[in-house]
Amino acid sequence: MKALIASTLGAWQGEKTREISQPPLGEQTAAGLFVVNQPQLTQSYIHIGHIGEELRSPYHAPMAVLNEVLNGFGGRLFNQIRSRQGLAYSVYAYWSPRYDHNGLFIGGGQTRSEATVPFIESMYKELEKVRSEPITETELAFAKDSVLNSFVFNFQTPNQTLSRLIRYEYYGYPSDFVFKFRDQVEAATTQQVLAAAQATLTPDKLITVVVGNVAEMKPGLETLGVEVTPLDVSIPQPT
Repeated sequence: MKALIASTLGAWQGEKTREISQPPLGEQTAAGLFVVNQPQLTQSYIHIGHIGEELRSPYHAPMAVLNEVLNGFGGRLFNQIRSRQGLAYSVYAYWSPRYDHNGLFIGGGQTRSEATVPFIESMYKELEKVRSEPITETELAFAKDSVLNSFVFNFQTPNQTLSRLIRYEYYGYPSDFVFKFRDQVEAATTQQVLAAAQATLTPDKLITVVVGNVAEMKPGLETLGVEVTPLDVSIPQPT
């Protein structure tokens, strides 16, 4: 294949390479509570989050463990907000880093209109809880097993392995990045997960966006104690 490429394209002269500006750092400049009023809806759709970090972050592995603590049928959010409090049809939160730019931490779910404020308050409480006290050893073991058991899906096909290695080289990651990640997950402790949550989850940077029927949100969003900013998503009529 290399010989064919060389014989076919070896003498090719392309255009002079143009300078490509670096992508923005993805730093966050605002926070707050925003609402899109949609009177026709019978439930609220809620997103809560802020800018995260890159995959090369030293907190990547412990945050992957925390993802498993928060999510799924055995996760804290499902158990507390859906099962015990009955506040959500769906609820989730995940850490989503990227190769060459800061990703997101984002959580949320769907709930009936009148449960909107209790749902948001419960989400805030659960996020603060993982920042203020360590997860349990049982949660740690379960979460680590969940991450490590999915590790095999990195090697399902030769094409998948090759694509991963090409991606690592393109973005300047070591070729054994995935194996280092596995080792870091295996070595993660409850204190490391706590330190990662404290370093990367920032309550005063949270952006909360609610889409729903404002008139049916009782209590209203203003009871959360922060300014509520309406968002207009209507499509203007063509001129």
